[in-house]
Amino acid sequence: MVTDKVARDALLFSLRGRAFSEMPNTLAIHSKYLCNSDISATSINIALDESQRSISPFLSFWDYHDAYRSHKTTPFEVAKLLIAKLKETNQSHWIRNFDEDSILTQAKESTDRYNRGESLGQLDGVFVSIKEEMSIKGFETKCGTNFIHDGEPAEEDSTVVKRLRAAGAIVGCQAVMNELGWDTFSVNPFTGTPKNPYISNHSCGGSSGGSGGSVASGLFPISIGADGGGSIRIPSSFCGVYGLKPTCGRVSAHGGEPVDPTLGVFGPLAATADDLALTYTIIAGPDPNDPLSLHQPPVSLKDYDLTETLAGVRIGILPDWHSDNSDEIFNERIEQVKAHLKQLGATIVTTSLPDIDLVGVAHSITICSEMSSYASSHTDTTSRFLPHTRLMMSVSKRLQGSDYVKAQQIRTRLMDQLHELFSGPMDLILTPTTGSQSPAIPPQAAAYGMSHATWTFRAMQYVTLANLTGIPALNVPAGFHNGLPVGLQFMASWWNEALLLRIAKIIERMPGLEKKTADSYIDCLTTA
Repeated sequence: MVTDKVARDALLFSLRGRAFSEMPNTLAIHSKYLCNSDISATSINIALDESQRSISPFLSFWDYHDAYRSHKTTPFEVAKLLIAKLKETNQSHWIRNFDEDSILTQAKESTDRYNRGESLGQLDGVFVSIKEEMSIKGFETKCGTNFIHDGEPAEEDSTVVKRLRAAGAIVGCQAVMNELGWDTFSVNPFTGTPKNPYISNHSCGGSSGGSGGSVASGLFPISIGADGGGSIRIPSSFCGVYGLKPTCGRVSAHGGEPVDPTLGVFGPLAATADDLALTYTIIAGPDPNDPLSLHQPPVSLKDYDLTETLAGVRIGILPDWHSDNSDEIFNERIEQVKAHLKQLGATIVTTSLPDIDLVGVAHSITICSEMSSYASSHTDTTSRFLPHTRLMMSVSKRLQGSDYVKAQQIRTRLMDQLHELFSGPMDLILTPTTGSQSPAIPPQAAAYGMSHATWTFRAMQYVTLANLTGIPALNVPAGFHNGLPVGLQFMASWWNEALLLRIAKIIERMPGLEKKTADSYIDCLTTA
């Protein structure tokens, strides 16, 4: 049977006959890192230091905020140009839906605040796109399908969207994604496949492909994606932008589709380190509507602007994991970045994870089981899914309950191994983000969809560890090769997003890494 072959090729049956002694765990937060949150502190109000602002060829929230404060333009004027650009770039398939009236109304309100000198903060009047698995009031949350919530627009915003609006951000655009997020290239005949702004026939990555493309194109400085198996970091890597997968439970999942509930998290993709950090502080924090978010310590940006030194910071390299398994350009960039970080005083530690070979299969079993469960809840419309989704549902049905339990036992084991590493020899782990750069998408995929197991494995081989174990992970742009972006990944211990964001700012300032926008980059600010 085709489904059996696909399942065997994906190693989904490889745990059968093996025994594990660990207790199964579906909470991807190590017990040593569980906290009791003050639910009254639902978010923090951090203003970044303008004297330490990001250095980037991309437009940042700084540029918008400065232009509005100085009255060079207004959010309303920028909104009119953005709407025109959204219509012009429709065939690039970054945005599925947008509400012109809502965007203009929010922009008018922001303009009035600036005119009164009552800005809500540094994100006021900044435009943000949202992956379409998060609810935006008035939009159908279709999650990449052509039927889920059809005729049932959301009656309220997700918590993430509420927090962005409270900070003055303008939200009114849904970014394109893979159907249900069940692959890494955002090939979607229903919505159109997002085009990479650097080379248009190449993938934006996925499943948050529209988010990556909408930021790399210049339409938005920030987008909110979701990451259950690299779905923030892969498009960030393919599109040359920053992407943060927060710790499990750091950002509220309330108002999002429960596609892969023990693996998936919401987080930002951004043009600059500062856009990433500011957005993170706004959307993170406990939420009474999401019990999982109540286990976290306070959100902070500790030492964010401490970019001249990394003294005392230990960075782990796992050469056995990536040296022979990724394109050579990634190993070259890792060596280049290592040399720079050592110059800043970091200690480079060569290490290993004893059971790293089990990560991929445990993650695959977990995510296929959970996504199939979500998809199967739409039993009356299963035939309306794309062929790739139906194939993966059939493959997932070959799994047994014991497969899922063993995968969760492996989760426990790997969490224990990471806790030991982060408690001892290291603070960060550095790897490639993906095993290859963005591939060219075959033209016929636009009409029929695509399933390419080898490409998917290469895209996901370094990202699933963070999803399975719940630790935070970051993609940083690391220059270009053959005209396409190269991305590197840093991972930290649970709740240590502050160190990752500090690293993002350090790499952003690193000499010798090419930084450029696409030739088709869209400037919606200075021409407004």
